[in-house]
Amino acid sequence: QRHRPGPPAPRRPSRGRSAPGARLGAGAVAGAPGPEGARPVALNGQYDFRNYYDFTSLRGDSARELVGLILAPALSAQQPSETLGTMFARALERFALRAFDALLETGAGGRYAMLEEDRHTLVREAGQALRCLVEKKLVLPHQDLVLCLEAFGASKGRPPADQSWLCQCMEVILKAGIDFAEPGHVQAWREKIQRRIQGEAELYSIVDVRAWPFILKLAGTDHSAIDSEAFQMQVQLQLCLGSTKASLADGLRQAAQLIADLRQQVAFGPDMLRELFNDRKYDRRERKHLLSTVLRGSPRLVAQDVLRGMDDVDVDISERDDEEMCLVKDLLVALKEDIRCCKHAFFKMKQDWLCYRHSGVVSMQELSPEQVCDHLEDEDNYEELLRTAVNRCLRDNRKFEAARMLARPTSIKSKVYETNRNDKQLTYLISIYSEITATPDVFGPIEEMTLVLPATTDGVLIVDRDGEPLRRLERDLLSNPQPRAVGMWWFWRCFDAKLDFWARASTLAIAYEGTLAIVDFWAIEFVEGTPDDERRGKDIVRRILEAPHLLKVVHDMSANALQVLQRAVVTQDALYGDAPEWPRIFPVLDLAVVIASVRKSTPGAPTCAKLSRLTSDFLRLDLCLAEALMNFERRPLRKTQLHYMLTVAWSPLVILRTLCAYGIVPRQAAARMAMQVGHPNAPAQWDVLLRRLSLFSPDSGNRDENDGDALVGIQGNYAENLWDDPGEEGIAWRKALPRPDPRVDFPALAAKQGLGQLLLPQGEASPAREGVQAVFDSDAFAVQSVSRDLVAMYEAYQLRAAEAAAFRE
Repeated sequence: QRHRPGPPAPRRPSRGRSAPGARLGAGAVAGAPGPEGARPVALNGQYDFRNYYDFTSLRGDSARELVGLILAPALSAQQPSETLGTMFARALERFALRAFDALLETGAGGRYAMLEEDRHTLVREAGQALRCLVEKKLVLPHQDLVLCLEAFGASKGRPPADQSWLCQCMEVILKAGIDFAEPGHVQAWREKIQRRIQGEAELYSIVDVRAWPFILKLAGTDHSAIDSEAFQMQVQLQLCLGSTKASLADGLRQAAQLIADLRQQVAFGPDMLRELFNDRKYDRRERKHLLSTVLRGSPRLVAQDVLRGMDDVDVDISERDDEEMCLVKDLLVALKEDIRCCKHAFFKMKQDWLCYRHSGVVSMQELSPEQVCDHLEDEDNYEELLRTAVNRCLRDNRKFEAARMLARPTSIKSKVYETNRNDKQLTYLISIYSEITATPDVFGPIEEMTLVLPATTDGVLIVDRDGEPLRRLERDLLSNPQPRAVGMWWFWRCFDAKLDFWARASTLAIAYEGTLAIVDFWAIEFVEGTPDDERRGKDIVRRILEAPHLLKVVHDMSANALQVLQRAVVTQDALYGDAPEWPRIFPVLDLAVVIASVRKSTPGAPTCAKLSRLTSDFLRLDLCLAEALMNFERRPLRKTQLHYMLTVAWSPLVILRTLCAYGIVPRQAAARMAMQVGHPNAPAQWDVLLRRLSLFSPDSGNRDENDGDALVGIQGNYAENLWDDPGEEGIAWRKALPRPDPRVDFPALAAKQGLGQLLLPQGEASPAREGVQAVFDSDAFAVQSVSRDLVAMYEAYQLRAAEAAAFRE
């Protein structure tokens, strides 16, 4: 099978030496035409350049004759009636076309007519010939090569492979000559070419529209130089008017690739892109390929407008397996775009989250009826989603769960309740559940005998606009340069991680030195705040995340969790821009890493990655998880939700301070575990590598802890302050606690596993490193300060237990 010829890449010789096969013959003197008789002589309409140019790379007469087309305009003795620039443009076009045909011409026996050696060096020889003319000043690029763009019309109507070869051929020849011209001539040539690209609309009808990437590369410019209107018209005329379905599909594929390469999606607009590349006479796979190709690298707003138009017009939400819905979902996955821009696809995702055939939280009974309804009641399509959940429960003969959903005050007012009123058994169950008194919404845990924060609702800062709570947060953490440890965590909602790529944190919980704060991103963006409030509030949060004197303490942070927070901190205008400036978090200390060193395990082990296990082991109190799977985007937030969020931010900070204050973890060792996350050069899966990091030496004693699978927690009396217990039981408990292996060097292990970008700079002048050390040397990590907070926590627990006992009585 014969292959299409491909032009070789031009070789630039070393300075001071001429390239092989590119030197003038003996008849040339100082680069000017030689004496009479040295010029090429026309014989039978063809010029003989053998006395003027030495073809050292070509042996055949046919190949030399083709290269003579490049030499003829500058060396011909005739007085042309047209300019040299026009002649050269025509010669370049003729060379490309004739060379293409000659390279594929076959003779007797099916062999190529041209010598095999000449076939591989023909285009390179032509480029060297032009270089020779440029070096000898017979061709001046800024004067004689300005009209060469017209030659790129030679590939019009050709198949993609042929067109690519022709354009590459002309690019190689022109580049070979331009690269060896004087710098001033090259700059002048490029400026003239760019002016032609920007100002000559008629040029676009001459040039093959697929040649523009090659032309822009030669001109040293980018897609911004293109006349968008003229380009758009020629794309439609040259590529989108095929006479047959197959030829039109081929043209659309080329057009999609070309538009994406030249970043011209804005010039076409969402409506035209959808009209051209979403023709329903093609199957779903073909349209997915076209649309995903043309929207690659486009501005996010353009891609969202295209998807939104398809979702609004084409999708039929009543069909279970609608082809257009599948296409929209496929494009969302291919483009990694926000599904919230497509209301029908977003609704379908929530519906599938509830009960999708053999999965779903209702089908698999993963959530309680109260948790399901908490996620549905604030939705625009509440009744449709409630109907889906109730019908699934009734179909599975789970009437008790359906009754609990319909017994809620919001459900009783819905049409779903009216539809099922004739079911007497269901109506009876609803009446029973409706009489149950709801749990009072107080600032504390829902479950009894669990950890209680030593605070009240009045002491919590709620930052939902530019007001006094925000200004106090700024004064405490930014205006005051005192080093501090700050516990924080954020909360979001994601129905399907395979479809929802742009989940954002709705709230951020912050805990520091007796202060608890909630930054409500959702309220700032959609409920209470203004654009100015959003910019100021998020700017303060960004500065807190990047403040070197604030050690941010988190637990089991993943790459996905980091991205969720980054999207929330960036303003909405910047989020939908081309290149948002993502914030970093530094210095940050993950408690899972510290516990892994204590238990001689890995940060991803269950004994390290579960916060409820850590509070039980080291604070001797369980963590209430009743609100863990609730809706954090509902407004207003319940007081129990506020308590849960602040507990998740407060607990890791208290555990870290306790371990360091009582000598379980050396402060210097904990300081060396501080990191920075969000670095652009960090590995994409840095969290996976970090969780697999073995923070123990091979000859450590406790094999259960080394395996990281120990399910038995640290034994001790529940709800007792064993840290300050002076008795034998407290002393024995503290003595039995595991401790880190002093031979383990976290920075060295992390760097060995490719996590060097996560480490803080090791220089002595590093503000982050100095800030971390100052935090661990502060009074916050002293025994007296930690003991005071522990006593307050156990007192709050005892008070809550007494209130619960009084309520039961």
